[in-house]
Amino acid sequence: MDAQPKQPKSKKPVHEDHRSRMRAKVKQYGLASLAEHEALEYVLFFAIPRQNTNPIAHALLDRFGSFADVLEADEKELVTVPGVGPATAHFLHTLTEIDRYYLTSRSKVRRRLSSTEDIFNYLVPLFRGAKQEKLLMLALDDRRQLLRTIWLEEGSASGVDMSVRRIAAEAVRAGAAYVVLAHNHPDGNVLPSRQDLFSTTEAARALALLQIRLLDHVILAGDEALSLNETGRMPVIRY
Repeated sequence: MDAQPKQPKSKKPVHEDHRSRMRAKVKQYGLASLAEHEALEYVLFFAIPRQNTNPIAHALLDRFGSFADVLEADEKELVTVPGVGPATAHFLHTLTEIDRYYLTSRSKVRRRLSSTEDIFNYLVPLFRGAKQEKLLMLALDDRRQLLRTIWLEEGSASGVDMSVRRIAAEAVRAGAAYVVLAHNHPDGNVLPSRQDLFSTTEAARALALLQIRLLDHVILAGDEALSLNETGRMPVIRY
């Protein structure tokens, strides 16, 4: 019988060793120890388990500019990058939502928001990366402890509807003694518009009829925040 030729041993893909080294680095030093392309490459490990993700990470950064811009990109734009399929695009796009959900969940342990600084520190991460205006309400008890964080509306890049009826209904449903409203300006201008001031007055009046006090309306733009209360722009309402 003729001798059978020996089959070559299957080689482990080169990128497998690279992944092992990167995982070890993250485990020891954290994700912050990685450059942007490495961090994106590492994140892609979870969506693309059997492929070298390094060139995909570089292509994404070349297309969108930064790690943050990649995660904030529309799924339809992400799939235009070679190597990125619909499942990977959805995974990347969902990461910022996961982060916001985590922060909201973490806050369910009664957190006291007794100062404007406390409110800013809580709100800024929740709006980070938002490209449309969003309206949020913080429902607080009589000790100014957080009862609920309620996303009320999502609008366009230049506006969001502020329904006084919805604000009042959600405040009552949450059992709030105090309310803080917050919305963002994606254009980067943190100053309130005339409509912002008018809507704040209408909301404060509606809540006052229910014996609920509107403490503040905070406007956010990137990592900046402006308090209508701190800047003397809140309406004076008799309770």
